[in-house]
Amino acid sequence: MTRTLPPLHALAAFVEVARKGSFIQAAQELSVTPSAVSHRIKALEAHFGTALFSRQHSSVHLTRQGELILDAVMTALDALESAQQKLLNGHLNTVRVSVGQAFARNWLIERLGGFYRLQRDINIDINGARAARAKLDSLRSGEADVAIHDGQPGSKDFECLEILKCRVFPVCSPAYRDSLHSLATPSDLLQACLLRVSRQPWRPWFKAAGVVCQEPFHGPLFSDSGLMLDAAVRGQGIALARDVLAQHDLEMGRLVRLFDVSIECVYFAVCLPQAAARPEVRAFIDWLSTTHTEQAAPNAAESRETK
Repeated sequence: MTRTLPPLHALAAFVEVARKGSFIQAAQELSVTPSAVSHRIKALEAHFGTALFSRQHSSVHLTRQGELILDAVMTALDALESAQQKLLNGHLNTVRVSVGQAFARNWLIERLGGFYRLQRDINIDINGARAARAKLDSLRSGEADVAIHDGQPGSKDFECLEILKCRVFPVCSPAYRDSLHSLATPSDLLQACLLRVSRQPWRPWFKAAGVVCQEPFHGPLFSDSGLMLDAAVRGQGIALARDVLAQHDLEMGRLVRLFDVSIECVYFAVCLPQAAARPEVRAFIDWLSTTHTEQAAPNAAESRETK
């Protein structure tokens, strides 16, 4: 469909006259003669078939029709500026990261400043996916470049790099702990309300604690570890928590650890080979690995000092 639009140079003159309230000042802003501005405004008024300005002695004011056109022109200019900004931002290399909301909130986000200090020309676009399958699907569909995944995915289509090891153990609020009649041995937990999340079953921890049992099927089931920990903080039951996710609540006293037994959980950076070949993706993955290594070294030293 062919559109008949006014010339852009006439619209530019119109906007400047409306801003300055003067043909002379508009001409100075545009680096043209006042006569050229006057001709452009007349051409614009002929195009719309109405007067856009009322001219009274030395002052110039928009008519009601002029105000209507100015609103439309400014809206169009704002949209054009927004599109231009998006194009400019597109020149920055972007790494799209699919990550669980709890891990993003409790570990990744507080460390991103270190990445930006090293890589100022790379943008990180974080998508807080809840389900592990959703994270891997986003890699296959091209919606994400890197997924942070607990455990290695079963498919050989992906490249995996270990970025973080953490410990997993039961936690609850101090009030919930105090409400329990008996909590002398790990088997006593079977009588409590166990909060559950599908990707962190209880049975491996009970096995490590020497308790023979089936996987508990009673108690609230959550799709996200962060929601489960929120429930534990509010005294709803006992959660099987990863230290990397529960550390802040433990330090603040909102949660307490139950028993010394723990099991291991490993986080991996996962991506398709074609994504890993991109320099900005490789830089982000290498930074994740380095961040883990730098964090692990002081923890190991602290562990040796306490022995």
